[in-house]
Amino acid sequence: EAVLAGTSTVSSIPQLRRLALGARLDESLFGLLLDPKARETLRGVLLDQYFTQEARVLLLGQSRVNVKAYRYSEALLESARAGMACEAVPQEEAEAPVRDQGFRRAVVTAYEHRCGFCGIRMVTPDGHTAVEAAHIVPWSVSHNDSPRNGIGLCRLCHWTFDEGLLTLSGDYAIRTSPQLSQEPNLPAHLASLAGRRLLGPSDQRLWPDPAAVEWHRRQAFRGR
Repeated sequence: EAVLAGTSTVSSIPQLRRLALGARLDESLFGLLLDPKARETLRGVLLDQYFTQEARVLLLGQSRVNVKAYRYSEALLESARAGMACEAVPQEEAEAPVRDQGFRRAVVTAYEHRCGFCGIRMVTPDGHTAVEAAHIVPWSVSHNDSPRNGIGLCRLCHWTFDEGLLTLSGDYAIRTSPQLSQEPNLPAHLASLAGRRLLGPSDQRLWPDPAAVEWHRRQAFRGR
C-alpha cells in the first residue's frame, strides 16, 4: 500500500495490475448500487460532473446500444442452444449497431476469443480481442444472426473467408482456394491451414449450421 500511496498517477491497466491486487466497494455504496433508481442517480451525477453536454448525449446513446446488444446476444445464444433458427430479428432490436454488436458478442463468446481457423487468441488487459464474428451466409442474403451462421475468426482469416479463399468441408475441415497461392500472393501460414479441422465452440450446439457451410462452399468459395 505504501507503493500505491506514493504513486501520483496510474496511467494504464497493466500498471494498475502491478500495483493493486484488487478493490472493494464501500458497503453502503454497494447497497445503493443494488437499487436501480440509485444507480441512475449516480450515473447522472458522474455524467454531469465530468462530461460536456455533447459527450453526455453520446455516452447515454452508446450505453443504450450496449444494453440492447447484450440482451440481443444472449437471446441469440439461447435460441441457438435451443435449436432455433433465429432468422428473424426482433423489431425493437433491429437497429444496425445493436445487431452488429450483439452478433459479434455472441459469436466471439461462443469461440472464447479464439480464431476457429488459425487458433490465435489475443486479448488485451482492457478486453480488446483479435477475433471478429464472420457471417457464413452474409446478412444481406440470410438476415440470420444465429451464432450457427457465424464463425469466430481473426481479421486475416475473416477477410480471406469473406473473399472465398478459405471455406469448410462438410466435416468442418478447412479448404483453401487454388487462388490463395497464385502470383503475386504470399499466403504465409494461411496455406498451412488446408485440412485442419475447425476449432469450434466447446458447446456443440453452437457449431456452424451445415446448410450455411454448404452455401458458402457452393456460392462464395473460389474453388478454381
